[in-house]
Amino acid sequence: MSEREQTADTTIARAAIYPAIGIARVGNSESDYFLAPEVADPPPEAPGFYRDPTGALKRQGVRFRIYGLNAAGTPVAELTAENAEIRWTVHLANKKSAWYQFQIALDIPEAASAPPSWLRNMTISDRASLLIDPGARHIVGSNAGGGPEHTFDTGKFLGKTVYLGELRTDEQGRLIVLGGRGKSASYNGARAVTFANNEGWHDDTADGPVTAEVVYAGQGLQTDPAWVVIAPPNYAPQQKSVRTMWDLMRDVAISAGMLPKPPRPSFDRDIRPIFERLTQLQWVN
Repeated sequence: MSEREQTADTTIARAAIYPAIGIARVGNSESDYFLAPEVADPPPEAPGFYRDPTGALKRQGVRFRIYGLNAAGTPVAELTAENAEIRWTVHLANKKSAWYQFQIALDIPEAASAPPSWLRNMTISDRASLLIDPGARHIVGSNAGGGPEHTFDTGKFLGKTVYLGELRTDEQGRLIVLGGRGKSASYNGARAVTFANNEGWHDDTADGPVTAEVVYAGQGLQTDPAWVVIAPPNYAPQQKSVRTMWDLMRDVAISAGMLPKPPRPSFDRDIRPIFERLTQLQWVN
């Protein structure tokens, strides 16, 4: 053991939820689901893995863990139901129908001169009726879930109840968030005419904060929160976009001075992955 390892601070002073942004995905299977990858490059799954015996698409659940950190913010150990008291809280909501229309991606140069976006469903004056917001749900313990208190099924869109997902825990008390079942609909039978801005329509994607109350060794720990996003299915799970969300957020953090700028780029870490993604995307282009 090195001198650094011998003198490392192993006193847990606070905690943090990981991943900081977790991605779940909708699916129309009534009961089956799988967990989102927890490594950058997972091996491919066997053919048929993503569908249940009926052919329905499984939901992708996302698992959140809590790590105890020392005073410097370095992870010391994972905190689970075996060594800590944990009460998870998640608040899912879908507020797109009360927000602005999608006109153009905002991270491209053309966005600087784009015309203003209009509100969706402008003719509906009761804007709150467009918000699918069932409120927060809580869960504690190991292998928990399945009850109405863990289910996001009380939010409504123009009076119609919409199921957004549910909470579960695994055998160690880690949180699992499941999303909706891939349903979209119009409240008045109007036709969908575009991929994004259809008046009177809703879907069951959602997002929201993930927090936890943690007691370790008899002391409550300040715990950094996370965020969960319930996205559409990933029909090409082995493919990545040329620029990933990690690339974008790392660039934002370096530009803002929140991360140190590397003295020179790494070919293996920064350059080769771009060429690999570009090459692999030819199979889905």
